[in-house]
Amino acid sequence: MCPWFESRWYHTQKTGGLRSACFILDLFQMKAALALPPEIHVDPQFKALRNWLDEHTPTSVVVVTDPLTEKCCLPLLNPHLPPGTQFLRLGQHGETIKSIEHAHALWDSFEGMGMDRHGLVIALGGGTITDLTAFASSTYLRGIDFWLIPTTLLSMVDASIGGKTGINFRGLKNRIGTFSSPVGVSIHTAFLDTLNAREMSNGWAEHIKHILLTSASAMELPWENTLSNAHSDAFEAAILHSIGIKAHIVNQDALETNGTRKTLNFGHTSGHALESWAIAQSEDLKHGEAVAWGMRVALKMSELHAGCPKSKPGDFDGVSRSLAELIPLPCVPPDATTLWERMRSDKKNLGDQVKVVLLDGPGCPKIDVTVALSDFEEALLQLPDA
Repeated sequence: MCPWFESRWYHTQKTGGLRSACFILDLFQMKAALALPPEIHVDPQFKALRNWLDEHTPTSVVVVTDPLTEKCCLPLLNPHLPPGTQFLRLGQHGETIKSIEHAHALWDSFEGMGMDRHGLVIALGGGTITDLTAFASSTYLRGIDFWLIPTTLLSMVDASIGGKTGINFRGLKNRIGTFSSPVGVSIHTAFLDTLNAREMSNGWAEHIKHILLTSASAMELPWENTLSNAHSDAFEAAILHSIGIKAHIVNQDALETNGTRKTLNFGHTSGHALESWAIAQSEDLKHGEAVAWGMRVALKMSELHAGCPKSKPGDFDGVSRSLAELIPLPCVPPDATTLWERMRSDKKNLGDQVKVVLLDGPGCPKIDVTVALSDFEEALLQLPDA
């Protein structure tokens, strides 16, 4: 048995209702699939998934969970799954599972199950589960169908949208991955009732990012007073809003060829550097918390950079303070030089040049802005107190 997860078969009786679904995708169809991600709706009864299963009748179905989602979320999904569904539970949860070892463990289990190209893998979990499972599925047998069921606010508004898969490598975030779209995504907001306030704030960071990138009136952050106590149903509009923003951007630049999709990296260059440092130091830091801090840094650099003349000193201080209050940083960042070394390894850089996304005013992102260590240091020095 592989040490990274447990394999579980809840239904031992094979059914004759599962048969091969024949389909052929040529290169142009694959590109079209990447450019047009599946339409996503709030799906409380998993109707879209059940319809897909009825139409395609996959040869096998496997659900990937972790200890938390198996306990809290699988009971809501289980009644909607076909007989013969198999289950793989990862032994851990969190960022540590996005590794080549865990991907290898999934491949090994797919092989042991006799998974073929006409099977379906369902990822039930947060962004780490969806990223890892999508990566393993997109590379096994050169690609098998996978369906994403995000269970956290972060994965609902961001991680499960956009057709990117990934694992971490040598301490660097999402260093290895593929462009591969799921055949479907089911948003089930009842899962949000299983999250604590910190997890909700963690997901709110990416929603705020989408607002800052697209709204000219984004100087007031949304829902400041309701984030920690709103019922899950109240977040449906915000989730669909974020999905719409990201899907629109992805549709224009699915494979990151014209630069449009780079706008989604706002706050992520320094945020990923901080997150990678935290992983190496075993610090308790979540992705959204790192991105929120990274956005504060990017906002201050926008004010100070000559390439953003419409952003004046102090323009974003109110937004920055709100970010710090809504999504507080649970650890003390290291010095600028330490983070800069990790920023230099960001996958969107060009040679030795560190490239970031800044805002030339709210709703006006600028991509591929070259910054120096001195710019980063000055931004850190001028970050407003919460």
